[in-house]
Amino acid sequence: MEKNIVEAYRREFPVTDKYIYLDHAGVAPIPLRERSAVEAFLSQAAEGGAFYYPKWAQRVADIRKSCAKLLRAELDEIAFIKSTSHGLSIVAEGLDWREGDNVLIYEKEFPSNLYPWMNLERKGVGVKIIPSRDGRIMIDSIAQLIDSRTRLLAISSVQFSNGFRIDLEQVGALCKQKNILLCVDAIQSLGIIPMDVKKYHIDFLSADAHKWLLGPEGIGIFYCRSEHIEKMRPPLVGWKCVQNELDFDHPHFLFKTNALKFEEGSMNLIGIIGLGAALDLLFEIGIENIEERVLDLGDLIVQEAKKRDYVVVTPNSRKERGGSITFTGQFHLLQIWEGLRNRKAMINVRGGGLRISPHFYNTEREIMAVFNLIDQVIISD
Repeated sequence: MEKNIVEAYRREFPVTDKYIYLDHAGVAPIPLRERSAVEAFLSQAAEGGAFYYPKWAQRVADIRKSCAKLLRAELDEIAFIKSTSHGLSIVAEGLDWREGDNVLIYEKEFPSNLYPWMNLERKGVGVKIIPSRDGRIMIDSIAQLIDSRTRLLAISSVQFSNGFRIDLEQVGALCKQKNILLCVDAIQSLGIIPMDVKKYHIDFLSADAHKWLLGPEGIGIFYCRSEHIEKMRPPLVGWKCVQNELDFDHPHFLFKTNALKFEEGSMNLIGIIGLGAALDLLFEIGIENIEERVLDLGDLIVQEAKKRDYVVVTPNSRKERGGSITFTGQFHLLQIWEGLRNRKAMINVRGGGLRISPHFYNTEREIMAVFNLIDQVIISD
């Protein structure tokens, strides 16, 4: 990505006026156009209330189309959710489990992708743990655990702790071959790595908007492959998930036939409108361009960390990593984190190391400045 393009888009992020912000794997700052979209909605809500509802409904429909485009999914396969945990729980509680079934999960997953599956043990569903091998998930490690009662593999597209990116094409092919379901937590890749749910044979996908998608907290995207929708029973039920949702005087309990059956009640319009503005920005730049830029910045982080003899726990290969780089060294993690925060630089501590996660609008200059700040904190301590 050309430097003049990066500089032009930095104006969308006023956070850069005061801070070096390199924690997009945590909570991302939002762009100005997103703030403007939300402010416009709030003005309409204050000045006209439900008079604006037809306009809001059309905007929601347009944003749903953008979500389908982002995943390369069909429109009817997309639902809005409040969090990644919400979407994963829809799958865990919506499938018709049988006692003796089992689920495969990775031992170092973020808890959002652990607890919904562990909660199934009350139904007699077993949980098998995929071991970590040098911070990676190997395809053969997954294959060895699959048996005749394995129903589903739950996996993150990119791991939160060390940024390892699994080969979803290989994983999807394995799941298809073994006839098991594939559920993907995509929160650490959606927005910076192209997604194709059909190509990867993904059955379910869930991702919140507040990380690499640059959206607000409390809104996310849920994908359910069309062939599963009818068989899934929504764990949450309300007025909006039925076919005649506006016929309040004649209730008829018949679920919708698309993914909207998982939207049980009134929608988070503020969140959806904010997400829509963020998606407009990402599409304007191009996800492939963003991926290239983020990986380039990752190369620089790896280079500077190794120059200082830090141990990089994120895979060096570009095809094996997402947007975050984690490394360790002879320093106290929380002291470094606090020292950088006091110097107006935001990174994070994850997986036993420092995690730096830049987005496309960050600069090489900021990366170098953070490493210089780390040097200063170490010396001052």
